[in-house]
Amino acid sequence: MRHHQPVHTHFCRRCEREVTATYPQPVLRKVARIYFFVGLPFIPLLPFIGAEFMVLIPLTMLYLSGIGAALRVRGEAARCDECNNDVETTKGRRVAAPRPAQGATAS
Repeated sequence: MRHHQPVHTHFCRRCEREVTATYPQPVLRKVARIYFFVGLPFIPLLPFIGAEFMVLIPLTMLYLSGIGAALRVRGEAARCDECNNDVETTKGRRVAAPRPAQGATAS
């Protein structure tokens, strides 16, 4: 079963045009987005977590060690569907025009 992914417009430097692109591991990206909110209900319990050294502090350290992996997954760049190159997003960001090849003259 394929998951529906929204179509995003990106600029591919290798293809030198706007292309559709997909993010690697889209399901894991959704899980990583939810991962940050898992700890929110435990914020009022921080005094109890700090007082209990046998179970809650090691579990909190395990949760915090996973944040680095979640940030890595969320920070991966999208890849061009045609050439599999990392692409830049054009939504809300200005993308510079590609440079002409060396030796080419501007007219």
